Order: sequence, then structure tokens, then C-alpha cells
Amino acid sequence: MAMHKKTTKRRSLQNSDPGKILDLVMNLNDDTSSQLQIKINSYLREECDAETVFVVVVHGVGSEASIEVIGSTPLPRKLKICMTQKLSDVLKSTAEQTELLCNFGTDFQAIVSPYVTKEPKKRVIMYPLADKPFSIIVCIVAPKILEEQVALLIYESFLFCWPVLKKTIALEYECTLKQKCQQLLRVARRLFTQVASLETLLQIAMEQAKQLTKAEHCSVMLVDVDRMELVEKYHPGDLRQGDDDEVMERRFPINIGIMGQVIKTGTLINCKNAKEHPIYDPKIDCYPGVDCKAILCFPIREQTGIIGVGQLINKIGDPYFDAMDEEMALAFSIYCGVCIMHSVVYQKIEEAHIRNALANELVMYHMKVSDSEVSRLLDCTGFHNHPHISSLHFNPRALPIRELPCYVYKMFSDLGFDKKFNIKKTKLARFILHVKKGYRDVPYHSWLHAFNVAQWAYAALTNYKLVAKGYLTDLQALMFLIAGLVHDMDHRGTTNSFQIQGKTTLAALYSSEGSVMERHHLAQAMCVLNSEGCDLLEPLARRDYDRALVTLRDYVLATDLATYFKNLNEYKAVSLDFQKGNRVHTIALQSLLMNAADLSDQLKDWSSVKKTAASVLTEFFKQGDAEKNRGSLPVSIMDRERCFIPDLEIEFLQTTCIPLFDILGRILPKAQPCLKIIENHIERWEAARPVFAEVPITAGLSVLLSPELDNLIEQNLKEKEKLRIENETQEINE
Repeated sequence: MAMHKKTTKRRSLQNSDPGKILDLVMNLNDDTSSQLQIKINSYLREECDAETVFVVVVHGVGSEASIEVIGSTPLPRKLKICMTQKLSDVLKSTAEQTELLCNFGTDFQAIVSPYVTKEPKKRVIMYPLADKPFSIIVCIVAPKILEEQVALLIYESFLFCWPVLKKTIALEYECTLKQKCQQLLRVARRLFTQVASLETLLQIAMEQAKQLTKAEHCSVMLVDVDRMELVEKYHPGDLRQGDDDEVMERRFPINIGIMGQVIKTGTLINCKNAKEHPIYDPKIDCYPGVDCKAILCFPIREQTGIIGVGQLINKIGDPYFDAMDEEMALAFSIYCGVCIMHSVVYQKIEEAHIRNALANELVMYHMKVSDSEVSRLLDCTGFHNHPHISSLHFNPRALPIRELPCYVYKMFSDLGFDKKFNIKKTKLARFILHVKKGYRDVPYHSWLHAFNVAQWAYAALTNYKLVAKGYLTDLQALMFLIAGLVHDMDHRGTTNSFQIQGKTTLAALYSSEGSVMERHHLAQAMCVLNSEGCDLLEPLARRDYDRALVTLRDYVLATDLATYFKNLNEYKAVSLDFQKGNRVHTIALQSLLMNAADLSDQLKDWSSVKKTAASVLTEFFKQGDAEKNRGSLPVSIMDRERCFIPDLEIEFLQTTCIPLFDILGRILPKAQPCLKIIENHIERWEAARPVFAEVPITAGLSVLLSPELDNLIEQNLKEKEKLRIENETQEINE
């Protein structure tokens, strides 16, 4: 039975020899706490005439205890002991207590007994020194002096020794913590390199957690949300029960055992005696054949919540997991959670990549150009010398649709690109046919539109002599023609705003960068250019190849009218003082040329302009109908019930085409006649206003396609001209 005695404490030396105390303090200059303890133990053993002396170091509020030195003998390592109720009571008291050695816990006795004589009743006087974050219990074994004197000698000696010993213990703890943190960072680094395989990641995570905390076993279970279960995949070979290559799975309800409690509460649980814990369940909290003594169980989190739970079983060499193990486990769980989510996302991305590759493979299969198709194009003996093919105002509807690929091939050949860039005939033919198949059957943005844009690019290069006069390089000219062909590949007949507002797949891919459809067209073009047998740019040197791709990107993205209006003032400034060879000016000219080619339908004859307007409006109205179906109100130009066609066309020509060709005409004087053509079209649309005003607005498209429209427009133009002449005559007479 323990005996309690209260000792009057004074902050002066009443029982100790000041000289010996001074010598002791002067010798406390060693680096380690074990060396300091040896000197303090030796002093107290001599002064108390005791068999041995040792110090129990307690970390935290009576939660963890360890012994490092017995007498003058340092132990092989710091040994933890269970913080029993007896030791907790001693630490809470302010006086010394006496207890027989045989009444202590088995772990306590196992450490101390080898260093004392074997007597049935060995007294141990315990004296507490409570402090934060470390406390100590000084243990004097079998002293021969009075117990009151023992307490006073301990008190007086530690008045001077404790500050040094406390700081040394704290320093060693911080050093250990630093080493653990460095080890944790190395573990995290290794985990982040294994996100490709979740199974491998979990296996490495368990191994690293065991090494980090010196645990015998570790398990990581993830939450299966669909089935509300905890699931673990493990190799039974790790438990020395099976083949290392065999993978087994354990599944348990999410609400049982210590693991279930951690999932429920989200807090760490450190069981120093696992089997005595009220919710311990050996089925989930232990492995078959493992003697579970101590468990450290912690949640694994990510931003959305708990995604799993980790469990460490039995600490090697110690009876339980300590506070440092808890800190390491919680820190490890954060890294582990991030890595697990990265691995899950990585796998989803990989799956999406595979699905995308399969989809592309399927698309390319259906777009596949056979050798016979290539041969038919190369061996075609049809007439491909239309006298106006190089005209800036040529109407592509004058050509049979089946002959368009042959004319595209002729354009490359006429400009000499096949020889200048060493493009093989079969590759060029296959590329053209691939691009043709890449266009959908939509009213306006079809293969016919692509041919029209490419033809205008060809005509501009020929008539404006852009390369010969130093406006463009050969490579820029080649990419201008290619861009004309590919700039609207896989167009769905809808605008960028439709994609973004509808939160489509394309919007998800490209909306953060802007120009959703244009970036999709570019991606499709790159897909074809990278396809086997279509790689026109393959002969280019690496530097020219990179430049070619950047140039193609700039051409295609320039077709977004939002970009055109954004840069309009810059284009105007460049046109006032255009300098050949100036990189910024050249890029501006390339964009203007691409916009001119894209809008070159407005430079055709009036009959072609009407057909183009009908195709564009058909696309617009289909989009408007789709927007209505999903509950949105389309803008007026997309709404067949609100769109007044002449006003739309006039506004488009005045706000978009007139500024474009005006700026282009300042840089390229030969382009100035384009303005007169557009002005003539505006005049005809103005003459069409009364015709469209006489019918319901919903019948506008029918009026546009009516063969009577031109006659009515001509009548209105004649009346307008007659009125103008009469007004002029009246003014002269006056």
C-alpha cells in the first residue's frame, strides 16, 4: 500500500551540501538527456544511500511515460511504459509516495528488475515534478535514509537540475520530430510518384506508414459510398499467410469496430490496450492470426470529407503508440488522402483518355480514306480549269460538288506548295479527302464553305501576290491555304455562346480559353495532320514545323468574330502605317486575310449572296429553336419569329464587312474594289425592305428564296433611281 507524506518545500538548501550541488550543476554540460540523467542519478544514489535511482519522463498530461536510464546505465533505447493509475496519481500529488516494486506493472518491473537485487519487497520512493510539456517522476529504489530526507534531497537538487534537463528533453523531442517530418516528406514524395495505380499506392502507403511509426501491421480501408462499406485490398503475403502476388479483398459495414467509430466521428483513436476497448471488433480491427495489443486508427480526408481510414497495429518495441505517432499519422493521412484522390482522378483521366482515343479511332475509321479514293483523285481526268477559279469573286456553286477536292489539289499545285515543301501527292490527296469527310452536313458551315474560303485564300495569294511582294512568307502562305480548308472542321451549326450556355462537352474542354468552336476546329485539324498518310508538314525542319503549327493556330482562332471586334482598333492603327517584316503587323494582316476569306461570300454576285444568307439563317433559326426547347430566349437574329432579314444583313455588312475590307484595302490597295461590291449589296438589301415588310416576319426565309424577290428589288431600285433623278432635276430648276 502506498504511503503519502507531505514535505515542506523551501527554495533554499536545508539538507543538501551546496558544494556538491554546485559540482553537480557545473557538470551538467553534456549534450544528451541520458548523460545528464546518469550524473543526477549518481548524485542522488550517493546522497540517499540507495540501491539505484532512475527518472520516469512523462510527456503530456500524464499520457505517456518512458525510462531511458537506470542508475548509471543507459538503456539500449528509450523504453515506454504504460501510464498506470498509480503513476498518474503520483504525478497529480505534491508529495512523495512509497510503493513496493512488485506492485508495479509488468512492463515497469521488466525494465527495472535487471538492475536491482532480487528481494521480495523492494521499496521505491517516487517524487513528482509536474511541468509542461514534460514532467518527471524521480524513483529512488531502497534508500537507507529517512523518506522525508529523500524527498528534500530530490527537491533541492532538481531546483537547479530540472531547467537544464527539461530543456535537453525538449530539444531531443524537437530533433526527433524534425527527423520524423523529414521522413514524412520523403514518404509523401514517394506517394506522389505512384498515383498511376491506386492499388500500388495503397500498398506503398501501408508500407510507409509502418516504417514511419514502427508498426507491425497497417491497413488502409476506403469508403465504398455506393455500398456504404469499408473495403481493403491487401496481399496476404504481407501477413506471411499466402502468395505475395495474390490480392485479397476485405469488406465490412461502415459502422462497426474502432474503424467505424473513426469514420463516424472523424477523430483519431489511440487504443493502448485494444482488446479492452468497448467497440473493438477483431473482424475489422485486426488480421487473422495477429495478436492485437495496441491500435492507432486515423481518418483519411480530402476536401469533400472522409474517404477512408488507416489503422496501425502494434508498435514494435513499445507497448503503445505515442503522441508523436499520432501527429505523424494525422500528417500522413493528409498526404495519403491527397494522393488517393489524385490517383482516382488520374485513373478517371486515363479512362477518359482511353475512351477519347477509342472515339477518335472510331471517327477516324469512319473518316478513313481508302487507297482507291486517293487514286481516283490523283487519276481524275475531269475538267479542272474553270476560267474564273482564281477570281476573288468566283462562285464555287458553279462547280460540281464532286470536283471540289480536285480543284483544291490544283490550288496547292498551282501555288507550287507541293514542290516547295516536298509534299507527296498521295499525302496531299489523302489530306484533302480527310478534311472533306471532317465536315458535317449542316446548312452553312459545310465542306462547300470550306472550299469557298480556301478558294479565296488561293485567289488572294494569286491576285495580291502576297509572297512575291513580301507580305507573307512561303510557309505563312501554305498555312493560309490549309487554314482555309480546316478552319470550320466538325462545325455543329451552332455558335460559341450556344455551346457555353448549354454547358456542352466542347464548352467544358475549351471555354476557359475562349473561342470554343474555333479551338475545336483546330483540334480536329491537328488530328488529321497527325494521322498517318496525312502529315503534310512532316518534311519540314523542326523549327519550321513549330512555326507552321503556331501560324495555323493564329489563322483558325482569328475566324472568331469576337476576336475580330476585340482587335479592330489595333487593325485600324496597323493599316495606317503598315510595315512589311514587322511581326505584329504581319500577324494583323494574317488575321485580316483569314477574316476576309471567311466572309468572302459577301464578295460574290447577288444570287450567291442570297443563297449564302438563306444557309446562314437556316442554321441560326435551327439554333434558336434548340434554345427555345431548352427554355432559353434566343437573340433576335436566331429567332425566326423576330428576325427581320434585310436589317440583319445590312447591319452585318455595315458593322463587320465594310470595316474589314476598308482596313484590308489600306494595306493591300488591290483589295479596295471589294468595298464597292459590298455597298451594292447593302443597296439591294435596302431595296428589299419593303418586300419583306409586306409579309409576316416568320415568312422571311421563304421570301428570300422566292424567284420573284429579284424582280421586286429591281422595281424598287428603278423607282429609287427615278426619284433621285427627279429630285436632282428639281434642285437644278430651283
